[in-house]
Parts: sequence; C-alpha cells; structure tokens
Amino acid sequence: MANLNTSLNKSFDIIIVGAGAAGIGISILLQKLNLNYLILEKNTVGSSFKKWPKETKFISPSFTGNFFNAPDLNAITPDTSPAFDLLTEHPTGNEYAHYLEIVSKHFQLNIETNVDVKSILKQNDSFRIETNDKTYSSKYVIWAAGEYQYPKSDSFIGGHLCTHYSEVNSFDDIIGKNSVVIGAYESGFDAAINLVNSGKQVSLLDNFQYLEFIESDSSYSLSPFTRDRLKDVFENIDYNPDTRVTKVEYINAKYQVTTNDGQVITSDDEPINCTGFDTSLKLVEKLFEFEDDYPILTQCDESTKTPNLFLVGPQVRHGTALFCFIYKYRQRFAIVAEELAKRNNLIEEDIEETLNDYKNNNFYLSDLSCCDDECIC
Repeated sequence: MANLNTSLNKSFDIIIVGAGAAGIGISILLQKLNLNYLILEKNTVGSSFKKWPKETKFISPSFTGNFFNAPDLNAITPDTSPAFDLLTEHPTGNEYAHYLEIVSKHFQLNIETNVDVKSILKQNDSFRIETNDKTYSSKYVIWAAGEYQYPKSDSFIGGHLCTHYSEVNSFDDIIGKNSVVIGAYESGFDAAINLVNSGKQVSLLDNFQYLEFIESDSSYSLSPFTRDRLKDVFENIDYNPDTRVTKVEYINAKYQVTTNDGQVITSDDEPINCTGFDTSLKLVEKLFEFEDDYPILTQCDESTKTPNLFLVGPQVRHGTALFCFIYKYRQRFAIVAEELAKRNNLIEEDIEETLNDYKNNNFYLSDLSCCDDECIC
C-alpha cells in the first residue's frame, strides 16, 4: 500500500471514500484502467467487517468456481476468491477483512487510512474534500462508505437503553439467561441464533413476518444459511411475528419492552436492537436526490443532483432492485469505471480489453430488467 502522506493539499482525478468491499473493488478496476485515484478510509481496510460480532458470518456462501466463469459470490474481482484464500465457506467479519487486506496489498492500491471525511463541496468542476487532517481536491468522487458504522438507534422510544447489534463484540459476553431481540431480519435472527447457542432463552420480536415470507431475491427474504441454523435452535426462541416495539424503559432494575399490541416483555439484560442501520450518505445527503430513502441515480450510478459524484456499494438501488450484497453491487463496478474511463478520454479499445474479464464473469450488469425476474421454482 502506498504511503501518500507527503503534502497538506492533494489533488487527484478520482477520490474514493471508503476502503471496504465496494471501495477496494472499484479501485482495482480503476487501477487496471490506469486512472489517477486515491482511496480515503476513516479507519483501516475492511474496518466495518472487523466490527462484526465474533460469531457473525457471511450469509452468502464462498466457493471457488472462478475457472468455470462462476466467481466466488463474495469476491470483489473475477480473479480472486475468499474461499480459496480463507479456506472457509462462510467467512467471519475478521476473515473477510483479511481477504480485503491481502487483495489491497497484491494490487498495491493507493490508500490513505485514518482519514475521516468531514465534508464534500462541489466547486465549479471539482470537489473539495475536507478531512480531519488535510484538504483534498478531485474532479470525480466515488462514495463507497458503507452502513455498518452508522447504527439506527432511534427506531423506537428508549432505543438508547438497548445494545445495538453493531455494538456486540461477542454474544458470549452478554450476561443473563433471557434476552429480548428487537427486529428480525438477518441481523435479528443471527442474534437470536447466537444467543441460544450461548445458552440463553430468547424472545424475538419481528416487526414483519420474515420467517414466513419467501422470495427469490435475498434482499427481501431470509437466506438459506440463516434458515438452516434456525432449525436447530428454534425451540428455544419465543418468536413473535408482526410485533413492533413502541418503547423500551428501565424500571425497577429491569428492562420493559412494550409492543404495538400492548404486550410488555421484561428482561434483566439490555435488549438487542436489530432494527438496522442508517446510511453513510447522510454525510453527503445534500449532494443527492432521494426517493423512499434511497438516492436517485443515473444509469451509470451517478448522482442526478451532483454531476461527477458516483455511488458504489449496498446503497445502490434501481427501481425495486437493491444491490445490497457484494455479489450484486460488484456487478456495477465496471459500469462506473467504464463511464469514468470514457470521460477521461481513454481509448475505446483499451477500455473494452480491460473490461472483458469483468463482462465474461458476470461482473458487468447493464441491463437491469433481469432484476425483476422471479425464480420459477
């Protein structure tokens, strides 16, 4: 990794904010296209994954199928595989961060770590990026910051009394025999499963009915990995579907959780808040237009409000298609890189040659109509 801490004010053609799977993935392609870029990372490479609970694993399976044009679902390039590198099918957060670090070093990416972006201002044809340390400028910005470091703690009254899922280091650390889990999509069920495996009885309050809802798009339906693990522990879970929490109180040394139907559930331990995450886009929300809490993007994932500002990662949405998993949003890296290459007047043949590997390995999704299909069985 290059050490670029040599000046107070720095200018690059492209600045990428975030060194997670999205930021590293798009940067590798920009480097292959010989574009001038820099990654700014608030902490370290893969830092959000390092914050996952010790027991949490990827719900998408890793398997080395690259040689048959079926790349590892968790790979960020067509020619790498977490399964091959980590020798595991469902990596933990720390394991996946290790994969990102290895990939970053292999490609010798230009990264500055411990740089906290405070604001981005568009000035004429360039961006001014203010950080905790220096001021940067660039013609293009790619926002690749994730969601995990921005927990949603205000979904109900008394949310501050709970432990958010992202604050759990290990479910073994949670003391007590009875735990209340609020919210029951992937993180809620994962918390419940791991708490039961730690010897606890769990009340799982599902504000929907995710256990019964089945759809082929994993953005909306529980993964098979979660359902498989749930079978072994479900008898120790008091599952409450269609149960929305309205408030949490701490009364007489107990936590009291009140639901929309008037039910009150008590616990000696802080409830686990699994109602999700806010978006890092709040830091730059004035630079995007929004619809249903998602940024409105062009066909090349550019802000419709601020030209030359692009988005990669789990916050990308087109219509009803959510690109919230790595195997989804990695298919848009080449779309963004191709557009930037053209705007930087790269030779068309050189662009096509670089992108061929991505196109031939399902890393290039330009026709979004396929995202509306449903599996026939």
